[in-house]
Amino acid sequence: MIDTHLHILPGVDDGPETLERSLELAAALVQEGVHTAVATPHYNDEFPQRSAAEIRARVQFLQRALDEARVPLRVLPGHEALIKPGLTDDIRAGRLSTLNGSRYLLLELWNTSWLPETERVIFELRAMGVTPVLAHPERYRVFQKEPERLDALLAQGVLTQITASSLVGLQGRTAQRTAETLLKKGLVYCIASDAHGLHKRPPAIRESLRQAARIISPARTRQLIEDWPTTIITNAPCDTMRAIMEKGRQRR
Repeated sequence: MIDTHLHILPGVDDGPETLERSLELAAALVQEGVHTAVATPHYNDEFPQRSAAEIRARVQFLQRALDEARVPLRVLPGHEALIKPGLTDDIRAGRLSTLNGSRYLLLELWNTSWLPETERVIFELRAMGVTPVLAHPERYRVFQKEPERLDALLAQGVLTQITASSLVGLQGRTAQRTAETLLKKGLVYCIASDAHGLHKRPPAIRESLRQAARIISPARTRQLIEDWPTTIITNAPCDTMRAIMEKGRQRR
């Protein structure tokens, strides 16, 4: 599995506080089947906003520590950006990192409210050539109550990434039902851990993928955890991915 959403850098947000805890989380991810992961610390006003260059340097530091500890995990740089006006300026200025420097940006919405500028911000990103990857849509109340809003964002070219642990109820029963519905409807492009530690927001990947296997085929699961994450981290176009998704939805 390639994990495209993960809080593993020590001391930068609400993920591990120390390098030792980061290494423990990395070892657990490897045990769960992850071989490559994108470090996506929060980019919002709650934590210090660290530049793309600083995130790359911190990833390199963690990678050296992983190599020395012989933990076979490859770590790549990124951010999880909370939606706000001006994200395109932040990318151009080097303040905000896309996923491994690609055309794909991990984008987070407000959990309990809808930013009126949402569509405009996404339009600006798309006009810049950046494809938003929407983090954990199953957890947003607005999509739980008004799924047509998510349909509108998908029509704008947004990709979606659900949290693995949502499938086993660790994010609440409503998020679990919504994640299952999104999978059934073919509206998910990636499954990621969004892990923050071994005890706080653990990976829960194997158990979650067993649950996914009750809903989608093994081939489809592979697309969501390996094939399409590869598309993202290698900066490949997502046209094929979209075409396959559209065919699947038409069959339903």
